Amino acid sequence: MPIVDYRTRWSGITRQHMRKAIPFQVAQKEILKLLKGKVVVGHALHNDFQALKYVHPRSQTRDTTYVPSLLHQPGLHTRARVSLKDLALQLLRKKIQAGQHGHSSVEDAVTAMELYRLVEVRWEEQEARSLPPRPEDREPDSSTDMEQYMEDQYWPEDLAQGPRGGTGEAQDRRE
Repeated sequence: MPIVDYRTRWSGITRQHMRKAIPFQVAQKEILKLLKGKVVVGHALHNDFQALKYVHPRSQTRDTTYVPSLLHQPGLHTRARVSLKDLALQLLRKKIQAGQHGHSSVEDAVTAMELYRLVEVRWEEQEARSLPPRPEDREPDSSTDMEQYMEDQYWPEDLAQGPRGGTGEAQDRRE
């Protein structure tokens, strides 16, 4: 279907980014190969999985939207779900999604991983005490070489430089 709204404010994607984009079915197939057997860390992952028409094993999902120990940090005003932007500011003292060109998926992913690392030990201890992993959670990876997707050719030019925004302190730690 033709794209009628790029949702640039949230996605950071413009018509120019899509000129050389690979077809959805091809991208979906490659992404699903990458996800198979992996623990996926992110924020509001249900949106990404829904867009992919995919259900990832819950035992292999680390969604920072639903981490009670993140949501109950001292000084954090809690709601049912807290935005990545608010969590980053309040827990990491990092300003994200501040640009006028929309979100950077790279910046969002790095931030979600930083939040996960704040509670990783407790989270993984909880996971270990819960139900044992199902066989499908432990399937071997496909032959897809994930490193190839980290090459600059797969990233829009403005994102290949790295995440934008952030406070000076947080920016210095990443460099």
